[in-house]
Amino acid sequence: MDLPVVAIIPSAGKASRMGFDKLTAPLCGKSVLERTLEAFRGLPIAKMIIPVTPGRENEFKSLLKDRAEVIAGGSCRARSVHNAVETLKDYENAIVVIHDCDRPFVKADIILETIEEAKRSGAAIAAIPCASTVKEIKENGFIAATIPREKLYFASTPQTFQLKTLREAYAQLGSNTDWETLTDEAMILERAAFPVRLCRDSEENFKLTTRKDWDFAAYQLSKNA
Repeated sequence: MDLPVVAIIPSAGKASRMGFDKLTAPLCGKSVLERTLEAFRGLPIAKMIIPVTPGRENEFKSLLKDRAEVIAGGSCRARSVHNAVETLKDYENAIVVIHDCDRPFVKADIILETIEEAKRSGAAIAAIPCASTVKEIKENGFIAATIPREKLYFASTPQTFQLKTLREAYAQLGSNTDWETLTDEAMILERAAFPVRLCRDSEENFKLTTRKDWDFAAYQLSKNA
């Protein structure tokens, strides 16, 4: 029997660098939240969970109209995802797809690729090849080395895992772990020495972090309208 797939869409960010609520604000007529959910429409997703800023649950429930389960997020992204994973009591054999809500241009094929790879190997993430020359520096600010970019990738999402593997990795986190430093779930598996497969993503799946990103997204959407 095929494994059920659960999608977790973290949506509890503060958007401090954007200056406004980027997830619910209209972007060329549709909110970022709506655009991200559309990327998952038609895929074999058994359940979708949206962790949001505590206190905004009813607002998001009204926006989503039962298309997803809304829960209170945590103090940081890693805590928000963990809160969502903790609700999966009836999905012990599931595949879990974690995707940032502020990446609305993800393609269905990369979502499906990470799902299939996670079924085979336990964990897979989307990542974008580094196209820049990267320098390592010393404490005094001088260059120490040039790092071969052929081995460097920018981690993105979706990040997809067998639920049992993700739970085992969480269990190995120490009580003194600073969850603020866990910037993606792949880090948690790396610390637990679980292998994580990389699936090559495209630059189209960029994150809306700054106003410049927002303006570029609006330009791209208007150009393709």
